[in-house]
Amino acid sequence: MSEGKDLIVKRTIYAGSKTPDFRDGTKIHFHFQSKLCDNEQTMIDDSRKMGKGEPLYLVLGKKFQLEVWEAILQKMAINEVASFKVDKSLVMEYPFVSKTLRDHNNPKDERKKNHCCAMTLQNEGVGYDDLNELLKNPSDLEFTMEVVKVEQPEEYEKESWQMEDSEKLEMVPKLKEQGNKEFQKKNYAKAAECYFKAIGMLEQLMLKYYFNRALSLSY
Repeated sequence: MSEGKDLIVKRTIYAGSKTPDFRDGTKIHFHFQSKLCDNEQTMIDDSRKMGKGEPLYLVLGKKFQLEVWEAILQKMAINEVASFKVDKSLVMEYPFVSKTLRDHNNPKDERKKNHCCAMTLQNEGVGYDDLNELLKNPSDLEFTMEVVKVEQPEEYEKESWQMEDSEKLEMVPKLKEQGNKEFQKKNYAKAAECYFKAIGMLEQLMLKYYFNRALSLSY
């Protein structure tokens, strides 16, 4: 990185409309393209060509693996399309994010093996040649982002991984009550879904409790 070089350079392609209020818990739905900053502008990934081509989303404040995406998306308006050239020092994690997205969107029989061992990673890489090359020779990357929709924390139903323990405790009896109502209406599938959600949250809380207790007893 040359002295005085901007780490992130934005170029607006389409201005978009309203600039939303970004805060912890805000869910941002977006499309993206990633390219190498080379003469050929080599394409790496395109969300519209992954799986069903649906937008991705991230939730602010939940420590997304590629932190720079949280930063650049908060510089955008709804429906805006913009290009960001990002210094390689900020995108060292991108090959792992890309691998996760590719694996998730590929049919099971086409997925690459999960490389979690450091020795395997060193010898075999992440299972994709272009990402292996990027790991060996880090490069500045260009991201073209489009903000499709922005939801505030109170505007969508949180998934369990987003909830604090207190929120899960509060949600369990509500899910049970909702499940009972659906059961009485003979909506058995919806009732089962409510019960399974409640059981899942209880299991998460119990596992966390026993894990913390085991840690305290070990000291």
